[in-house]
Amino acid sequence: MAQYESPYDPAGRPRDLEHVVYEKKGHVAYVTINRPEVRNALHSYAYLELRQCWLDIARDPEIFVGIVTGAGPAFCAGRDIKFLAQHQAEGKRTPHEDPNSPIFHWGGGGMPEDVELNKPLISAVNGFAVGVGLTLALQCQLRVMAEDAWLGDQHTNVGRLGSPHLKYTALPRATAAYLTLCNGRLSAQEAWQQGIVNRVVPQDELLEAAEEIAEMVCRSSPLAVQATVQLYRMSAAEPTLSAYAKHLDKEIAESDDGAEGPRAFREKRAPKWTVS
Repeated sequence: MAQYESPYDPAGRPRDLEHVVYEKKGHVAYVTINRPEVRNALHSYAYLELRQCWLDIARDPEIFVGIVTGAGPAFCAGRDIKFLAQHQAEGKRTPHEDPNSPIFHWGGGGMPEDVELNKPLISAVNGFAVGVGLTLALQCQLRVMAEDAWLGDQHTNVGRLGSPHLKYTALPRATAAYLTLCNGRLSAQEAWQQGIVNRVVPQDELLEAAEEIAEMVCRSSPLAVQATVQLYRMSAAEPTLSAYAKHLDKEIAESDDGAEGPRAFREKRAPKWTVS
């Protein structure tokens, strides 16, 4: 059988990104969501750029760990609902939800899990992390939060499902239920008390704390660390559940409630849900 080599080419790293800042220092990659004007909410093109970063981290043999944070006062406000509502008002799907789009990937494709990244990530949660922002923070194996940051879900507030099954495997079940069913909030101190984050620090010490943890990771065997992350991912994975969750998410997204939620958000009013 023929053997082919595909060595990593540094020239192919993501460049000229519009929605994400991507940097490397030593063995650490830094991924900063850079849409502060919308509190780092994610849309189709931001998902695409994040995916490029995760793929590059996976491929670069000199990168052992990544740090993920947000520009400005928020970590990530979740999905860009105004972007969604604008497309729905035109009778269109957003590009990542449109099977005819070249960047189609239901759910966005911008999470580390979407590329099966087996290198550790540290989320430096500088502000609130909501919806897919919470999902992203939880897909990082290690987490540091600023004292005034908080976690939330909010999907059902806008007539969507998201990925509640991931919250139920990553969080205490009562906490996950509070976030997904009640749209409650979890403070940094509460997250630390429940073992959801590793450290809570003042805002101006956040990146330093994340870098200290990154340095600890870099002291270990990269091969052993990557194997450990792979088992971490596998221990929480349930393919049948994930496939069913994606089916339900799509079904709800294209329901009347899936259209009413973003419309009400854009119009700054209470939604009128379907009663069935």
